[in-house]
Amino acid sequence: MIKMILKDLRLSPLRSILTSISMLVGIIAMIASVLVGTLGKEYLISVNAQVYGWTPTYAFVITESDFHDRDQMERFFQTFESIDDIAAITFSMKEDIKLAPMNTLTPTSLNNLYQNLMAVEVVCTTESYNQVYNLPMTSGRWLESSSKSGSRLEIVVNKKAQKYFAESSYAAGNVKNTLALTPFNIVGVVNDGRDLPTVYVDSMAMLYFTPAMWQVQSANIYWHSTTGLTTEQIHSAVNDILADSIGGHVENAGRSDVGNTYDSVLSILQLGLLVTSLLLLFVSVLGQINIGLSSLEQRTHELLIRRAIGASRTNIVTLVLGSQLILSIFVCFAAILISLILVHCIGILLPVDSPVGIPSYPISVAIIAVTVSMLTALCGGLLPALKAAKLEPALALR
Repeated sequence: MIKMILKDLRLSPLRSILTSISMLVGIIAMIASVLVGTLGKEYLISVNAQVYGWTPTYAFVITESDFHDRDQMERFFQTFESIDDIAAITFSMKEDIKLAPMNTLTPTSLNNLYQNLMAVEVVCTTESYNQVYNLPMTSGRWLESSSKSGSRLEIVVNKKAQKYFAESSYAAGNVKNTLALTPFNIVGVVNDGRDLPTVYVDSMAMLYFTPAMWQVQSANIYWHSTTGLTTEQIHSAVNDILADSIGGHVENAGRSDVGNTYDSVLSILQLGLLVTSLLLLFVSVLGQINIGLSSLEQRTHELLIRRAIGASRTNIVTLVLGSQLILSIFVCFAAILISLILVHCIGILLPVDSPVGIPSYPISVAIIAVTVSMLTALCGGLLPALKAAKLEPALALR
């Protein structure tokens, strides 16, 4: 019977090709539409997380604290490193920090360095800042705390600042009230989504090794909650940490991420893509059923002859239904293979510092698409098969 079914498929190549294309398009279109929706959703979330932080992130402005007591500041940093959630701290300076590119640690001309000093956005922060914000690395690595990096002053520059520093491995830093130049080691380039040249530096290293630059006016705590804490609980925890370390009080508190603003957009996007994928699958189903019924009209005489020479009704049903089933199995395997290659190609085409990660293969959607296509193939083949089985052999003599 298997040989007969395979022979039947070879005898009707056009029908086999049209049915295959209809199924293939339906499965791949459904998987592709879900992939597009997933990428769109991830892009929206990831790009916003570059600037505003992962959802949910809470911001607290700290003032009137003793930012210059090293022992208390060290306790302050260590306490935040030990919490179950993720929190980063940034410090606002009274004086702007200017930087100039420097090729070696022993430059021959200091005048050129002073002339090239440029005011850039300096984010004086902690090691966990890249966990609160989505900051993929273009090259190099992220900041390490002073305990890991030793006595070196390290900075990470964004892509806009990289154009200014070019191929320089070092930067010379300076503040308005001093002539001293402080060398920084450039350890990485980050894609932070900012349009302004921005430099990131470890705050603990600044406190220890550049006291002239450490002129803190206020601090900001960005708390990314991963344990489900409420705003009030986090606010209380921040107050307790301040009381046990540098003192001061919280001046402003609230959400810094914008997750709430695009939740409705994501819901509409997902609904739209779901409807689109179901419509594509529905069109594919109609195509398969139509091809099955049309092919039956063309094969009526052939099936009548088979009945006349002794083929039973079961044989006719098995022939018509079996060819449809075997064809659908091959097509489903081909569709899964093509969609896997598609997902792999997306991962290859994404740049290294893309804010969006490589999409995972939508296994559940693929299972649904394959299952629906298989059921459609069976249903689409069953109706013609039952209709063919009812044909009377005597009609073949007319």
